[in-house]
Amino acid sequence: MPIIAWMGVPQNHTNIVRFQEMKDAGITISMSNYTNSDSLQKALDIAYQLNLKVMIRCPELYNNTEKTVLRFKDHPANGGYFLLDEPITSEFPKLKELLQKIEAIDSTHFCYINLFPNVAMPELYSPIDYRNYVALFLNKIPVKILSFDHYPIVNGFIRVNWYQNLEIIQSEADKAGIHFWAFALTTAHDYYPIPDLAQLRLQVYSNLAYGAKGIQYFTYWTPTSNRWDFHKGPIDVDGSKTIVYDYLQQMNNEIQNYSLIFLTSKTIKVSHFGEIPLETKELTSLPYFVKSIKIKGGNALLSEMKNEMNYFFMIQNTNLNKEIGIDIQTDLQTKIVLKNGYIIPANLIKEEFKLTPGDMVIFMR
Repeated sequence: MPIIAWMGVPQNHTNIVRFQEMKDAGITISMSNYTNSDSLQKALDIAYQLNLKVMIRCPELYNNTEKTVLRFKDHPANGGYFLLDEPITSEFPKLKELLQKIEAIDSTHFCYINLFPNVAMPELYSPIDYRNYVALFLNKIPVKILSFDHYPIVNGFIRVNWYQNLEIIQSEADKAGIHFWAFALTTAHDYYPIPDLAQLRLQVYSNLAYGAKGIQYFTYWTPTSNRWDFHKGPIDVDGSKTIVYDYLQQMNNEIQNYSLIFLTSKTIKVSHFGEIPLETKELTSLPYFVKSIKIKGGNALLSEMKNEMNYFFMIQNTNLNKEIGIDIQTDLQTKIVLKNGYIIPANLIKEEFKLTPGDMVIFMR
């Protein structure tokens, strides 16, 4: 599964040791801003040695597009072309023009544009509402992947419209016939906390439950800013590892152990139990192989996914600070897919079990 580091290894730290460190954290694509194409070339060459990708992002991509695309289109570490973060609608025409110019030369790689979340100030996508902002974007610009950012954990609470944002993105991506990528926050700033493993799981597994086919982290290397108080990213400003690096590494190991399920499956139904978030659906029915389920102690997300071979039922604890109890009865053919990749019969679990905050369990039939 693509796992993207926003602000990966910076240009002035481009060396194989730092790239190996990033790979060890579970990152597969690095996204950094290079001041020139030669610096980007150096990063691509190092990434290739480690089977990593680097997104093409340098001034020459915009002011000398044809030459730059021709230079990098066949590089084996090319991870796509970075066009813009959080565009307003007036920027759509120029983005379409740039995308078409790039894809006329290189139709193999994708062009990356990341959209605002639904918590952005409405005037940024005015005069239309958020769903229409996303729909207009997809109508005007033929991207191959839809990306958006939404950091839901603020001051110890989960934003009420986060799942609404996921519902909209999933729906519009399905209409367009493309996949979407989503974010988890790994660098604290202002009212966004230093994440722990539970917070990463909450964000990542909810994104995957809605059908995300790529996970992005903001950020890998802690940036400096005059506006935001960035601190304690996985790699701190001085280049040292923080505890968040360890959480990130564990999270990505879990993702890759489940990646075959999430990459090959289509999400067919997402419902919620307990407090029902805005514009989401309450749990009213169960998959055919689940006889009964009791959830105690808090809120839960339930996702039904299918691929060509199996039907999956995922249950996630969507509380920030408390466990939930699960008492589930299934048929004899149902199994549980464990985090280490092992598969066991579901009927081995004969009692109520606990899910810690943000965590989930996957049943397979």
